[in-house]
Amino acid sequence: KAPSILAVSQLPTLAINEDRYKVNVTGDNFKIVFDKLKGTMEQYNYNGMELISKGLTENLWRAPTDNDRRSYESKWRAEGLNRIIRRITEINIEQKFEQAVTISVNTVIAAYNVKPLFDTVVTYTIYGTGDVIVKTRFTPRRELPYLPRLGLQLRIPASFNRMDWYGRGPHENYIDKKESAPIGVYRASIDELFEQYVFPQENGNRSDVRWASLTDINDSGLLFIGMPHFDISAHRYTTENLTEAKHTYDLSECGDTVINIDYRQCGLGSASCGPEPLEKYRLKAEEAEFKFRMRPFSRNSWSEMNLSKQVFEEI
Repeated sequence: KAPSILAVSQLPTLAINEDRYKVNVTGDNFKIVFDKLKGTMEQYNYNGMELISKGLTENLWRAPTDNDRRSYESKWRAEGLNRIIRRITEINIEQKFEQAVTISVNTVIAAYNVKPLFDTVVTYTIYGTGDVIVKTRFTPRRELPYLPRLGLQLRIPASFNRMDWYGRGPHENYIDKKESAPIGVYRASIDELFEQYVFPQENGNRSDVRWASLTDINDSGLLFIGMPHFDISAHRYTTENLTEAKHTYDLSECGDTVINIDYRQCGLGSASCGPEPLEKYRLKAEEAEFKFRMRPFSRNSWSEMNLSKQVFEEI
């Protein structure tokens, strides 16, 4: 049966307080602070618990794999995909209802010494329940080679050190490396999600994910719900550290859990000793849009599967 849609008018109300630099959105048991200069969510506090360390930003780069190094890494670096700069061009805040607010951020993604890469629009719809629907649209500014990834990255406190997910598993999987990874519900610690390649590189992705929760020892944390699905990875290391490290002993924990939520990643191919990814597994630089919902979460109150079946009225 079709899930019932939660009408905005039936949700709790929220309050908005705005000054030159910040937007504060408060509800019954949550507070979200939005930084207007950076165009990112800087706080997501639920029942006194801080859920994020660093807000969502666009991400086009992955730590090159052995296969990437033989084929496309030099082209990706030449385009500046590993050193992007975000320039916020516009922020719009709109509250049509007492129970929801929409904040949309228009950004130009560029890098030094190259022409701008993408225009992006990230729209946050914050509901009185504390749920946030994040919709991202990427529009390329010019011709580009196929991309390593297209998605968003954020950092959450290191105490959220376990991931449960409904998607492909239990081991890492990618668009062209997933037939051995059936769809199911899986659980792993952040350490178990990490693949110890001798030469550090992109690792640990889980694809076709319907939902994923990151929780602490008390079963509380943050739930991401696909609309309809996404790729996700979680590491104790930054992408920059994984990119620059030559050996596993060059890696140092960053103090947070780094989460990549991707529209898609490029296939892996086999170019370390064979061909590049097949055409159908390449991530072309073309207009793309994806959505997911973020929700403060406690397994003591709800199950991820039940929450994932909620549908909010879109505004």
